[in-house]
Amino acid sequence: MVKLNDSYDTKFSEMSEGMMTFVKEKLDDEQMGIMGEAAKKLKESMPDPGIKVGMKAPDFTLKDISGSTTIKLSEELKNGPVVLAFYRGAWCPVCNMHLKALQEIAPTLKSDHNASIIAVTPQMPEVTKKQFEDNSVTYKAGFDSDDAVAKAYGLNFELDPKLNVVYKGLGLDVEACNGDGRLNLPVPATFVIGKNGKIAAVQADTDYMNRMKPDEIVAGLISINSSASCVIS
Repeated sequence: MVKLNDSYDTKFSEMSEGMMTFVKEKLDDEQMGIMGEAAKKLKESMPDPGIKVGMKAPDFTLKDISGSTTIKLSEELKNGPVVLAFYRGAWCPVCNMHLKALQEIAPTLKSDHNASIIAVTPQMPEVTKKQFEDNSVTYKAGFDSDDAVAKAYGLNFELDPKLNVVYKGLGLDVEACNGDGRLNLPVPATFVIGKNGKIAAVQADTDYMNRMKPDEIVAGLISINSSASCVIS
């Protein structure tokens, strides 16, 4: 039987190879050094980001991509488990790939585990709306306008100003997505949350290349109905 990760791993490999080639062509040694130093400092300041398995997931109410409807976690949990995915923005190639991977497994999560997906991002709703339309993503997404939810989940950080300049040189404009002066981002993370509101599985890493894979999400959902819970490293 083909595992869900097989397709993900193939697409991730293709995406990462193309992204690394593009970055190396565009940046000089000094700029590459800025990227490396920023990644090192972030890892040192947040060695173990995110709330942990067994903890109660902080409730929240966020505006969705329409800007007029709200998403409340506790209400969503009444219908079944929730896969909660924090991502940086439409400018991030890895985020786009992971969001599409979640969309591909959304029907299976619903049919087999009665689980839904909610994405959370600091970018403006109109940006997320276009991103979701462009990538045929149909699950819900909340606008973390003041980064309060990212902070509650232990994920919030401010993008290094020097790295922001390097990103702009690559055509990655964080402020165009978040709004002028807004450089706070979440560490990319995925939480599998049971109907009781407790975290059953989590993956959070300052290395934005690392994300919770489809099979790991399913394992987290299965663990909800067993005595075991899992942490994805």
